[in-house]
Amino acid sequence: MQKIQIETSQNVTIEYELASIGDRVVAQLLDFLILTGYIIGLVLLMYLLNSAGGFFGGIAFWIILYLPVFFYDLLLETFLNGQSFGKKIRKIKVVKVDGSQPTFISYFLRWILKTVDVFFTYGSVGIITILINGKGQRLGDLAANTTVIKIKNQGSLSQTIFTNVSETYQPAYPQVTSLSDREIELVKEALEHNTRLTDLNKYDQILKKVKAAVEKKIGISSTMTTRAFLRTILKDYNSINGR
Repeated sequence: MQKIQIETSQNVTIEYELASIGDRVVAQLLDFLILTGYIIGLVLLMYLLNSAGGFFGGIAFWIILYLPVFFYDLLLETFLNGQSFGKKIRKIKVVKVDGSQPTFISYFLRWILKTVDVFFTYGSVGIITILINGKGQRLGDLAANTTVIKIKNQGSLSQTIFTNVSETYQPAYPQVTSLSDREIELVKEALEHNTRLTDLNKYDQILKKVKAAVEKKIGISSTMTTRAFLRTILKDYNSINGR
């Protein structure tokens, strides 16, 4: 099981499990089946319209309908936060190796170089590059500084950052409103990392870095213990945002 350490913008290093070649191949096959179904649907639609003597639409109309096939990976990874439908099913996603949020340019580089990694070489270049690189990166990932990781069963973002809070709970730090959902997600992920790290000293250092980053962002200095402070931040955020 290959892993990669990614340092977030809060200078916190988090370890992720890389998606296996098998996961990526299966995700690609699933996407291919979805696209095949879409194309078959368009062909049937064209046949039915032609048979009924109805509106045929012209070449431009059908080109527009076929555009999603051409831009499938680019569009879905851009709007679904690094996932195509196949990746969602396999629970894998595209992330930046430097911990930043992938941009449209990142997804574009992966998409344009997929012609070399996958289509023109039947996937051989992509697989060989991933095996040699050691960070789960094909040529498109190397150009975009991305990789593909496995993710936990997480549902929506609201479910990911959800923490039970009683109706009578009073937030200790109302300044948490300056934190984003993504930053709260990182706080919760850091707290849950103890189930995956055997080095307790390393785990404590991660939590201290997260605490310092949160304190700096919301402009406070807390005397609470690290774990208690981060749990309080989660409760405050959920309470204020009515989750």
